[in-house]
Amino acid sequence: MMEGTITAHTLDYLWVLVDASAWALISAVVTEICAKFEQRGLARFWAVSFFGSALVAAYCLEKVL
Repeated sequence: MMEGTITAHTLDYLWVLVDASAWALISAVVTEICAKFEQRGLARFWAVSFFGSALVAAYCLEKVL
């Protein structure tokens, strides 16, 4: 294994990391908006979406590093 090289898989994980992080940010904002307007069902949905995308981002970060 060569040290310091970027493989195609690394770039794939990097793009998924960026996408999942952006989705987590959007989900967090929408969750806050739903909570502000007391839409509990929607807030729960977006909170689950946030945690799911944060887990995917954490997994991809581990693969990139």
